[in-house]
Amino acid sequence: MAKSLSQSDHEPLSIAERRREQIVAAAVALFAERGYFQTTIEDISNAIGIGKGLIYRYFKDKNDVLFWALCSVLNVYEPENFVPPPGSGGSLAVLRRVLAISCRMAQEHTQEVILAYRSTKDLMPEQRRQIKLIETTIARKIEQCLRACIAEGLLQPLDVKIMAYQYIMLGHTWALKHWALRSHYTVDDYLAAGERLLILPFLTAAGRKKLKAATVKQTTARMTKA
Repeated sequence: MAKSLSQSDHEPLSIAERRREQIVAAAVALFAERGYFQTTIEDISNAIGIGKGLIYRYFKDKNDVLFWALCSVLNVYEPENFVPPPGSGGSLAVLRRVLAISCRMAQEHTQEVILAYRSTKDLMPEQRRQIKLIETTIARKIEQCLRACIAEGLLQPLDVKIMAYQYIMLGHTWALKHWALRSHYTVDDYLAAGERLLILPFLTAAGRKKLKAATVKQTTARMTKA
């Protein structure tokens, strides 16, 4: 399974991983410009100035490149992102982090998100099944965070299954409708609006208190760094 394109945020990439990312980045740009079926392995190799044989060293075929690209986007939701660090604000902090990841992933990998909507149907059946499994796993983890917030008295009862997918779709919408949104919002503005839509209306009094404390702490930390 593909590793996250954001792995560089955590540890250095190996030479092989850097080469895979280079190939995937070139392929995604070409898929977006020309279409998946119109793009060949030779086109990808020419775009980055390497031989076709080197691409086949890392990928079985063009379909495998597409699968890697789509998995890499989903894999930004790494397991540790769902574990509240000490002093972070617990499950509510995790929800805010997941929402931020969804938006920033769409900002950084807009073409890949759009490609997922256009070209998932072009994957092999087993590959499509794996993509669905990854997304289902992400949604279930978000559901667990929502249930934890409800159990802690921070959120009012709500339909956690629908809400989990709303968290995922917030980022997708930024990518799919960036042509309409980016002239009016930065990604930070969009994220703040997402919190107002998907978190704030459902907070209990205790939840609002915890959110306010977290906001003050974040502001203080930013001012200290400045």
